[in-house]
Amino acid sequence: DKWQIVTYSELVNKVENIALGLIKLGLQAGDLVGIKAHTSARWTWADLGSNFAGCASVSLYPTLSKKETLYIAEHSEMKLLFVGDYKVLIDTLAYLDEMPNIKYVVCLEKGFKGNGTNILGLGEVMHMGNMAREELMQEMKDRQENLTEHSPATMVYTSGTTGDQKGVMLTHRMVLHAAYRGYTHLHNHGHSQNYNIMALAVLPLSHIMEKVNSYYGPLCLGGCIGFSTPATMLADIQVIRPTWVMWVPRLLSRVYLGFQQAFSATEVGKAAWEWAMDVAVRASYELEDEHGRIDTTIPYPDQLTGQLREEWINADNNVYWRIRHAFGGRVWDLNLGGAYVDPDLHRKFLGMGFCVTVGYGLTESGSGVVHAAADAAKVGYVGLVDPDTELKLAEDGEILMRARGVITEYYKNEAANRESFTEDGWFKTGDIGEFDEVGNLRIIDRKKTLIILDTGKNVASARIEGLCSMSGLIDQIAVLGQDRKFISALIVPNFDVIINLMKAKGIPYDESKVKYGEISGMTTCIEVGPEVVENEAVVKAIQNEVDKVNAQLEDYEKIKTFRILNKTFTEESGELTPSQKVKMKVVSENYADIIEDIYK
Repeated sequence: DKWQIVTYSELVNKVENIALGLIKLGLQAGDLVGIKAHTSARWTWADLGSNFAGCASVSLYPTLSKKETLYIAEHSEMKLLFVGDYKVLIDTLAYLDEMPNIKYVVCLEKGFKGNGTNILGLGEVMHMGNMAREELMQEMKDRQENLTEHSPATMVYTSGTTGDQKGVMLTHRMVLHAAYRGYTHLHNHGHSQNYNIMALAVLPLSHIMEKVNSYYGPLCLGGCIGFSTPATMLADIQVIRPTWVMWVPRLLSRVYLGFQQAFSATEVGKAAWEWAMDVAVRASYELEDEHGRIDTTIPYPDQLTGQLREEWINADNNVYWRIRHAFGGRVWDLNLGGAYVDPDLHRKFLGMGFCVTVGYGLTESGSGVVHAAADAAKVGYVGLVDPDTELKLAEDGEILMRARGVITEYYKNEAANRESFTEDGWFKTGDIGEFDEVGNLRIIDRKKTLIILDTGKNVASARIEGLCSMSGLIDQIAVLGQDRKFISALIVPNFDVIINLMKAKGIPYDESKVKYGEISGMTTCIEVGPEVVENEAVVKAIQNEVDKVNAQLEDYEKIKTFRILNKTFTEESGELTPSQKVKMKVVSENYADIIEDIYK
């Protein structure tokens, strides 16, 4: 009953009404309109409505702090702000007077009615536009006719791990090129897409990766988009049955761990799971060609032979099909991006028969410029360079890029422009990478987060973080060691699991110090008393997880020691970006005493 189907003709009508309403409110062509909301269909209506009115949208994460919101509002000079729901509205109204450029705030929540002046509901704006159709339709059409490929379409701000967020203005050409190059790449490697695509939008549409892959792209194809939340995703998948899913690696690792725990509820199930994963890993190696690539477009029983073929079919009939069913049964592409992908996780899903395509791109490139090939997926690599895109490596290994879809400057930020472009126009990504013999790109780490020990050894913190993400006990980690003798870490455990562990062992703890919060729409434990993380059983459990990670690292990369924190890194504390990346500078300042104790 909760699902609402919107046809393309209905979508156009809604979007036109929003656009006409914005024009009626006095917005001019070229004005910037902010959207601070969680992912939903109404988010896209507001975005398209802004474009239909000749304006450009500005994406804001709904979790942004007051400071970050004020910065973006002032820097962009937005004239109107869409907010997702009543909660975001109340937060925004508390400091609306400090954003004088914003003349109107429009709440997207269904049924919301405003004050009749500067606070409006989306329904009121749509009604206003519908009533002005005869008066303003030609004005809207004239604005659309005056748009060019170089006209601004949307502005997205970078996550700001190393300072203020930078505004990235993407033109209509850049947005369309981002969708075109990705789909062309897929078409060239065995996965053509058309109007039959069923995308699932779960991640924040404020992030360019989700915006292009789960919104702009399917829309260009005339496909269908389903909207969900991390909290309801697995249930919604059963209804939507997507063919295309765009996830971050951390989300996939949590889903994997969920399957592992479900199977491990019984000894028989645990044995079946471990055997099936072993079969998947062995099959993945057998399927690799001389360059380490796997063709996922050909059924594995047609590629495998002998005993391994029979084992894989047996594992598929008993385990793998259950995972496919949990994904809705129609997913042919699990697309990953936004962070390091653990090779072990990647290999297992490929070995189970899932087409897991990893990609690489930046806000500045309008999303992906490198995509894995469905007919040549390679574990540990993000794929091949997309059509009409140039990538090369600088002397220090930094990836440089140039393409029609890559920005040539930041919005009103000359200092960033000087730092981010070479004299001949190549964009400096800030990422260190390397190519294999056939052109597959591997990302080593962010240039600014690559840890250089005082011995001169380079350590990729992203790899350590990725390996730790496969642990059901480790929720967050800050890897330390810059200019030090060894690697250490600040570890935030999965408090929900830890509490269950203590209850199972009958270990007492102070329940009054346990705090809960909402993360990605899910209620979870965010803080415990110090006695929890100091408990011998908890320390031993985390040490076991660290030992598993260290077993996969070189000696100089190993986590030699760690400290367990009793509260999560949060956006509110300034320790996380909206895209959930750890701000190492802030964490290092907040936990300076603990870090010094580690290295004293």
